[in-house]
Amino acid sequence: MRSLTPPLSLLITADAVGGVWRYAMDAARALNGRAQAVPGAAPRTIAASLLGIGPDPSQRQIAEAAEAGIALSWAHTPLDWQVDGPDALARSGRIVADAVARAAPDILHLNNPPFLPFVDPQLPRIAAAHSCMATWWRAVRGQTLPADLVWHNHATARGLAAADAVLCPSQAFADDVTAIYGALPDLHVVANASRPVMAAPRDQRVLAAPRDQRVLAAARWWDPAKNLAVLDAAAEGMIWPVDIAGPLDDPAGLAVAVSHVTALGVLDHHTLRRRLARAPVFVSLSLYEPFGLAVLEAATAGAALVLSDIPTHRELWEDCALFVDPNDPAAARDAVNRLAGDPVARGRLGLLAMTRSATFSPTRQAEALLALYGGVLARHAGRPQPDASSPAPASPESGAARP
Repeated sequence: MRSLTPPLSLLITADAVGGVWRYAMDAARALNGRAQAVPGAAPRTIAASLLGIGPDPSQRQIAEAAEAGIALSWAHTPLDWQVDGPDALARSGRIVADAVARAAPDILHLNNPPFLPFVDPQLPRIAAAHSCMATWWRAVRGQTLPADLVWHNHATARGLAAADAVLCPSQAFADDVTAIYGALPDLHVVANASRPVMAAPRDQRVLAAPRDQRVLAAARWWDPAKNLAVLDAAAEGMIWPVDIAGPLDDPAGLAVAVSHVTALGVLDHHTLRRRLARAPVFVSLSLYEPFGLAVLEAATAGAALVLSDIPTHRELWEDCALFVDPNDPAAARDAVNRLAGDPVARGRLGLLAMTRSATFSPTRQAEALLALYGGVLARHAGRPQPDASSPAPASPESGAARP
């Protein structure tokens, strides 16, 4: 049997705060061990690892990486959206760049575009745009970025421009990114993915059991984009109680309050998936979603979806969900109550959502990423090699050579 060694090392950045952890972990798991076409050479087996940035991971996350056999290292520096200006961004960027250099990957999949200009340009580099301040601000505040945050817009633009390829998880978000940052030369839409909830044989009895008569929602609730206030208001008067999974307090410790929903706190991923498997209805009233991974996970479990009527939800779940005005609690309440009282409609929507979710499989995502990586590797293979006597590349902030 032909050997595919040596492996091709792929480094994917992650963080412990939001959906990027789930995205990076599941992508690494799906890519690990797959064969990557390499120009002018035999295919090489992907060896994926994660580089975390920002607040420390939980013990659950560390254990999950270990269980999946995914090597995990950490750059202990603030995330790009946590810093307060260009100088702080540059400090974090240099720490990230040093961590990337120590890992010495063959290809970098970086989920924080503002850090990209600090990383060695000789390395094949993909920037994955999962969100950004400018698109968030426009969707949530209905405004352009305030003057004191415009620097972040510029930093993201530099990062996207520096990438060998840019990927977005939905066409709706790609359109938003293009509207803000202009046309990008190599922009790809690669949808996120999720394994079916409760796919293991031992879990089938969970899916076969009667579902709870409770509504579920899951998000990073301190983020105003998740629209918790409207969901909380909608929950008052719903036939079924509403459970929300996810943190109420932000990384600085500031918490949001709720009155009519039941906060479950942060659940480990397996527990959340078991909850999803028992939920008859899943609700997301987000004002801003570049993809909405929690909605996909709920769909894989066959939950009927009640979603905010925003472009991303329409793109991904048209004909598979009830759409409501995210600013109208009564509309959300009426939609959930309609499903609670109509098991036939609820079952039909759940089946439609589950069927659609199969198009967002880890296999399909991995194949799309491998094709993207192959194109980037081919372009790099055709580039002239740098002269070892040439000076180091300039810092994107100061213009001075990096140490």
